[in-house]
Amino acid sequence: MRRRVFLAGLLLPAGAEAHSFRAGTIAVGHAWALPSRSSETRMFFPLVNNGTARDELVAARSPICSLIELRRNNRYDDPPLSAIVLEPNQPLPMRPGALHLRLLGLRQTLEKGARFGAILDFLNAGEVEIDVMVEETPGA
Repeated sequence: MRRRVFLAGLLLPAGAEAHSFRAGTIAVGHAWALPSRSSETRMFFPLVNNGTARDELVAARSPICSLIELRRNNRYDDPPLSAIVLEPNQPLPMRPGALHLRLLGLRQTLEKGARFGAILDFLNAGEVEIDVMVEETPGA
């Protein structure tokens, strides 16, 4: 019971407009990005692999930027990740200062309250289109 409550909280943050997405056995929770103050920003969302086999987030893309990198932390002198591993039944949060996606070459300024689309590519589960909200913190 506790695990179900935790996963529900992971996928539906308090105060956030509830929206989640699925790609096969992969559940993607509330997706949000920080407002941009330059030609880049960061994007976050919780993931959980509800399957029995390991999967990987291998790429992401969006028409609002020229490149999306998979990042481990805010140290941009570290190389981007080639994939984010999703073990079965292991929730994977993303948050500022930790695991996230870095959007580079923004084609527009992202103001709080804006929304944009992105596509996540998983090794086994395939692609899923998500809707990303621009917020200072999730649900703000």
